Amino acid sequence: MTHHQFQRRKILTVILFFYHVGVQNVLASISSSLIHSKLTSSNGFFTGPHLDGHGIFNVTTQIGTHAYLPCKVKQLGNKSVSWVRVRDDHILAVDRVKFIADERFQSFYVDQTGFWTLQIKYVQARDAGLYECQISTEPKISARVHLHVVVPRTELVGDPDRYVKAGSTVIIRCIVRGALEPPSYIIWYHGSHQLFTENRHGWRSQIDRGTPDVDGDIHSTIGSLIIESAKKRDSGNYSCSPSNSPPVTVTLHVINGESSASAVTSSASSCMENLSTALTLTLMLMLSVT
Repeated sequence: MTHHQFQRRKILTVILFFYHVGVQNVLASISSSLIHSKLTSSNGFFTGPHLDGHGIFNVTTQIGTHAYLPCKVKQLGNKSVSWVRVRDDHILAVDRVKFIADERFQSFYVDQTGFWTLQIKYVQARDAGLYECQISTEPKISARVHLHVVVPRTELVGDPDRYVKAGSTVIIRCIVRGALEPPSYIIWYHGSHQLFTENRHGWRSQIDRGTPDVDGDIHSTIGSLIIESAKKRDSGNYSCSPSNSPPVTVTLHVINGESSASAVTSSASSCMENLSTALTLTLMLMLSVT
């Protein structure tokens, strides 16, 4: 083989290589086009499985309630619908079959609406985040739902320690903020005992829903416990326990006028005695040194 023949063969080999690569790219392009042609026809209508809607769908729910994450699928055929928790790529369900031990999760289909729905019962704060609905096509079709969990808070109105005179009227208030809906009830406790104000003369409770407060939150709810003519035995811890937020506690101290004065006198006398003892010891120490 001459030098020129060797060079021609080398050039031919290179040409064949690039031709082969080009063919592969063309075939890949054709394959991709065929995949898309299964989803859409020439007039733009879907002819295969697809999702109704684009972007991220937002769902907001309150802690302790049930959340429903929607995914509208059309023309599913023999494909499957899966739900995946994005933060850890945990498969939650495939069609109606669960793949998580947490019994709060369930996937179901409503034929009348075409929605595959992921239900999360008794939502917790840690459930917030992204969830993905996937169709088992090739390539995969998916849509995401962002779950926002609202956590209301309960606050005391006033100091956590209250000092009142016996015989005075006492009003203990708590306020529920940041709730999607107002609490359906507020229960008051004295220590561990639930208070039924209708069975105790001079005590009553009330709920003011949807009251604007200083923070401008129009969804705030104020619960009040009113104790008329407080007595010494009414001292203790009082807990405000709304239906949809954590409880808060205030400590009530009911002081009799006479006992309060005697307590102050006794405290002052004790203080003077301690001061006198300290001065005596100081003088004795100074004399011993000199």
